[in-house]
Amino acid sequence: MIAEIPARAAVVLLAAGESRRFGTDKRLHRLQGTPMVLRTVELYAETFSKLFVIVKEDDEAIARLVEPLDPTIVIAHDAAQGMGRSLAAGIAAAAGHPFVFIALADMPFAQAATLRELLELAAPGCIVRPLYKGTPGHPVGFADEYFDALKQLAGDQGAREVIRRHSQSLVQLWTDDAGVVRDVDRPTWATRPSALIT
Repeated sequence: MIAEIPARAAVVLLAAGESRRFGTDKRLHRLQGTPMVLRTVELYAETFSKLFVIVKEDDEAIARLVEPLDPTIVIAHDAAQGMGRSLAAGIAAAAGHPFVFIALADMPFAQAATLRELLELAAPGCIVRPLYKGTPGHPVGFADEYFDALKQLAGDQGAREVIRRHSQSLVQLWTDDAGVVRDVDRPTWATRPSALIT
């Protein structure tokens, strides 16, 4: 059973943000010709067999863009209330999986090899997180016993508090892959630790 967990792990990709700092819809910002959200979905689809993309009610264009990669599109009806509600919607949709990784649509730079390493660490009772030079990154994975707590998140509350309360279960992958902490915050591709857990 334990050996099956990596094969059955899913990804919840949060793509319902408002892009307020960016100035335009950064999900559609082109990176080497490819819209950012599509590039991120392609990255995760390469490693994970099941992907849930969380969008807002008016995000038909985003849904159509990623549709060829066959993710499950989840509409977070209360996404305007903050990231916590989008995350909760994603966890609820992925509840049939024993392990779920939370990823961000504006972080398309992680290496596929790093994702495979994280996936291999997925195990019952664990929370899995990458570290780059001591900085926590993404994606962050949670065993199903933490799903109830994640589904209670609200506002801009991310998973940080869930991780803090269960720090004894945290398994960290030290990596030299800067992509686990690099996000697209502004058109200049600003790099900073992401907001979900820091």
